[in-house]
Amino acid sequence: MPKSRVIDPEKILVRATNWVGDGVMSLPALEVLRSRYPSAEIVLLVKPWVSELYHHHPAVDRIIVYDPAEEHRGPRGFMKLVEQVRSENFDMAILFQNAFHAAWMAWRARVPVRIGYGLEGRGPLLTDSIPVPSPAHYGHQSNYYLQLLFRAGLVDRIVPVDRIRLEIQDSERTWAVKQLKSMGLGGPRFLVGLTPGAAFGPAKRWPAERYADLADRLIGALNADVLIFGSPAERSLAESIAHRMDHTPTIVAGETTLRQLMALMAQCRLIVTNDSGPMHLAAALGLPVVAIFGSTDERATGPLSPMARIVKHPVACSPCGLRECPIDFRCMKGVTVDEVHRSSLALIKEFRVTHDRPAAG
Repeated sequence: MPKSRVIDPEKILVRATNWVGDGVMSLPALEVLRSRYPSAEIVLLVKPWVSELYHHHPAVDRIIVYDPAEEHRGPRGFMKLVEQVRSENFDMAILFQNAFHAAWMAWRARVPVRIGYGLEGRGPLLTDSIPVPSPAHYGHQSNYYLQLLFRAGLVDRIVPVDRIRLEIQDSERTWAVKQLKSMGLGGPRFLVGLTPGAAFGPAKRWPAERYADLADRLIGALNADVLIFGSPAERSLAESIAHRMDHTPTIVAGETTLRQLMALMAQCRLIVTNDSGPMHLAAALGLPVVAIFGSTDERATGPLSPMARIVKHPVACSPCGLRECPIDFRCMKGVTVDEVHRSSLALIKEFRVTHDRPAAG
């Protein structure tokens, strides 16, 4: 493998991924980078909706928020970003984000070493254009980012990822407890969290009526309370689930920041989810997770945790990776409420989870 032309960089810019789930899956690579360059200042360039993921993370020294909708909108805003990055005098830029735009920015900012995969015709803008490995060489997406570091010669070896960890702060935990109390959910409760959305598209979403049926069954079986998480755009989805339920859940979709979502999620004893950013957050927080997969490949983007279980209905056309199903949604419709309910109860039993006792994993 080629060796980096910067032996001991003092400042490293990392262009982070644009989605929460990808951000979580890139954390092991960030941690390896920190281990490789313990004295370097590692600065993340990241879009607003992902930035809070990296707050308090030991591999990150500083964050530059790239906001293409506001501060960095249009050509003038882009040049403002370029000038800001140029003024930092970074020694190296590592592009976890695959777009041409990321390489264009680093090139315009005159970062002397620019490392990324040679995608979207951006190879000439990179000093180190790394050929994209086949999935057979990296398997899970978390290893895709590690392979970039390895193939660029920044690290001599990598260990395949089997678990990703995130932590919340004590102050965030205190906030979550107070917030739940204000919702009438104070004291020891068996909280079940549902994350029924998926920003990528509807092909990844288990039907709302099935989430509603499942929630009612879990409430009955566990004497549980149900929280429904999601983004502002998923508020109507959460409300449609609540409308179909016999019991009344608590909807927090669209009412939290990313860190607040994580803090509330950490109070749950079980998370049932589609393949989504919150799925990866829950797994990294060490929560029992039942993940429903359809159009995507759990071998590539599944939750990395010993307390995660996959429920999937095998069909010939899955995984297709499409945002919308062009036929009859058979992969998701084939996943029954009974299957998800059984998997949830089995997971709780396996890890001895109770209302006042988190998972023993």
